[in-house]
Amino acid sequence: MNLKSIIKQIAFISFIFCSILTNAQTVTIGTLLDELYDFERLAKLPSQPYKYVQYSSYDRESTKITEPGWFANSDGFGNEPIPGFEEVLKAPGEDGIGEYLICDVKGPGAIVRLWTARNYGEIRMYIDGSLVYDGDAPGFFWETAQRLSGGGVNDEMGKILRQYDATYFPIPFAKSCRIEWVGTIKRLHFYHVGIRLYERPCKVETFKTENISKYFPNLEKACKALDVSKNSPDNLSGAVSINVTVKDGSKAVIFKDKGSKAIEYLSLKIWDGNLDKLLRQNILNIYFDGSSVPQVQSPIGDFFGAAPGINPYQSLPFNVYPDGTMECRFYMPYKDSVRIEIKNASGQDVKIEGKIKTSPYNWENGKSMHFRARWRINHNITASDSDIIDVPYLLAFGKGRVVGAATYLLNPTHAPTAHGNWWGEGDEKIFVDGDEFPSFFGTGTEDYYNYSWSATSIFSYAYCGQPRNDGPGNRGFVSNYRWHISDDILFNEKLAFYIELLHHGVVPGFAYGRMVYLYALPGMLDDHMDISMDDIREQHLSSWEPIAYKGSAGYKFYNAEDVVTTQTNLSFDESTLWSGGKLLVWSPTQKGEKISFKVPCNIEGVKNKMVITFAQLPDGGEVSVNVNRILTKFNGTEILSLVEPYHVVSRKYTSDALILKKGENNITIEYVGDSSGKKVGIDFIWVKE
Repeated sequence: MNLKSIIKQIAFISFIFCSILTNAQTVTIGTLLDELYDFERLAKLPSQPYKYVQYSSYDRESTKITEPGWFANSDGFGNEPIPGFEEVLKAPGEDGIGEYLICDVKGPGAIVRLWTARNYGEIRMYIDGSLVYDGDAPGFFWETAQRLSGGGVNDEMGKILRQYDATYFPIPFAKSCRIEWVGTIKRLHFYHVGIRLYERPCKVETFKTENISKYFPNLEKACKALDVSKNSPDNLSGAVSINVTVKDGSKAVIFKDKGSKAIEYLSLKIWDGNLDKLLRQNILNIYFDGSSVPQVQSPIGDFFGAAPGINPYQSLPFNVYPDGTMECRFYMPYKDSVRIEIKNASGQDVKIEGKIKTSPYNWENGKSMHFRARWRINHNITASDSDIIDVPYLLAFGKGRVVGAATYLLNPTHAPTAHGNWWGEGDEKIFVDGDEFPSFFGTGTEDYYNYSWSATSIFSYAYCGQPRNDGPGNRGFVSNYRWHISDDILFNEKLAFYIELLHHGVVPGFAYGRMVYLYALPGMLDDHMDISMDDIREQHLSSWEPIAYKGSAGYKFYNAEDVVTTQTNLSFDESTLWSGGKLLVWSPTQKGEKISFKVPCNIEGVKNKMVITFAQLPDGGEVSVNVNRILTKFNGTEILSLVEPYHVVSRKYTSDALILKKGENNITIEYVGDSSGKKVGIDFIWVKE
C-alpha cells in the first residue's frame, strides 16, 4: 500500500470518527437537568459511558480492611488525626487557617451531587482552569444553583433541587474540575462531592453562568418533576386492573404478558388485617423473559420503600398513600415476557388490588437492562459502638447500574435520645469494578441518605426520605430511602455495596433489613438468596425503660402515670413504644383545660432543664406547659403541636434553662387548641440532677 492510499484511509477513518463525535449528544446543563427525572434512560446502558465517584471527608485512617483504622469515624467533626482531604495545599498559619484539596479531576465530567451536614470553611472551584466559585462553603453545598447562576435560579427552584442536605444542580466540565477548601480543620467541615467521570472522547459543554437562560426550560421541567407534592396524577389510560385473592400458603400470578414492552407504572394494595404482618409476609416476585430466578424479590411493603407497614410518603419513583395504595414508576422493560407473582406466607388469605400500565419497547441486545430489586434482613444481631461490621447490601457480577437503596431497622435501644440511640454512624463503602479502595467511602449512614445529625423527623423528598422513625430519638422501627436517578452508579464487571453498622451503644436484638434497586444486563449474577420464613417473621419491639446514657446522662425519669395529680379524662394506651409499656392519654374537652404533675428534684438554685416525652398522634392537640406557674418554652416555643398526620410516634421536648425547686415541682399542661376531640399523650418526664 503506497503512502497516498494510507493518507486517504487515515483521512476516511478520521472523517468517520469525527462524524460519530458530531452525532453523539453533547453533555450540557440541559441534558443533565433532563436526567434528573428520566426513568427510561436508566434501563439502557449509556452511549457515553462514565464512572461515578465520590470525594468525601471520610476518615483518612481508613485504608484497608486488614488495617486497624477501617472503621475509624473522624470524618469532618474537626481535629482529625489526618485532615480529611486529598492533599494539604498550605499548612495552617498562626490563625489556624489552611488550604486543602477536595478534588482535582482531569478530563470530561460533571458534578451531579453535593452534600454537607455543616461546613464552616470557604470553597474555591475551578472549572477548566477558570475560577467559577469563591465563597462560603454552606452556600456552595446548599445553595448551589442560586450561587452559580448569578441570580438566574430563584430560591424556590434552589430549594427543590436541594434534597434535605444534598443538592443536585449539575455542573458539567470539558477538561477539569478542581475544588479547594480554605478554613481551620478544628471546625466542622463535612463534605461529599459526587462526580461523573466520562470516558474519552466525550463532548461536554462546560458550565457557564450565561448558559442558565439557554437551559431555563429544562430547569423548569426538572423542578416541576422533583416537586413531588405538586405532581399531577399518573395517566393510567390502558392500565390493567388487578383484583385477586391469594390463599394462605399459595402463590398466585397477578399479571403476565408477552411481547417486547415495558412496565411504566405498578400499584398494589393489600386489604384488611395486620398490615405490618401482611406486607412483610407476602412476597413479590417479578420474572422477566423466562428467568429461572426472579429479578425482583421482596416483601411487598419493603419493595415500595417504607416498611414496615403503611407509612405514607411521596418521592419520584415511589409513593405510599394513607389508604394503603403503593405506587412504583421505575421503568421495567422486557424482551419477550413478564410474570408477576405473589407468594402468601402470612397465615391468612389476602385480597390484593392494583394497576399495571405497559407500553411498547424496542429491546436492544447488549444495551437494554432488566430492573432488579434485592432484599435481605438479619435478625437478632448486636449493634455496637466497638464491634463494628460492614453490612453487605449487594454483591453483583456483570454489567449494570445502581438506582436506589433502602434500609429497614428495628432498633430496641433503651437510650431515649438520638445522642445515645443513633444507629447510623457507619459509612457506605461501595466498590466498583476493579476498586481496591471504595469509589464511595462516606461519612455516616444518614449522610448517604442525604440528611444529617441523626434527624428524628419523618420526611420525604423526591430522592430521599425517612418515612418511619418511631422514637424517641431513633429508637424503634426506622426506614430510610435514597434514589440514584442522575447520580446512578454504573458498573461494568462487579459491584460490592456495604454500609457499616456503627451504633452509639451496644444493642442486642437489633434487626437490619435492606434493599438495593438496580438495572442489569441479562445474565448478571449476585449473592441473592431466596427469602425464607425466618426472614419474614413478625417483628416486635421489646418493652423498655429509659436509661441515662450519653444525651440523657444525669437525668432521672418519671413515668407520667406515676406523677400525675389530675384524674379526669384520662386513659391509657398499652404498647412497647412507651416507657413501661404504657402511655398516659389525656382527652381535654375544651380549650383552657389543664392537667398537672408533681415531679421531684434533688437540687436547687442552679440552671436546669426539664424534658417531656410526648406522643405525636394523628389526632394530637396543641398544648402549653407551665413549670411552677411559669409559662416555659419547650423546643424553643410556647405552643407545642403534638400532631403527626399518619403515625403514632414518641418525641422529646426540652425546656429552656430554668430553676427548679428542691423537692416537688408542679408541671401544668394546658390545652390551647381550638378543636375538640383531640388527645394529648404524655409518656415520661425527665429532670436532670
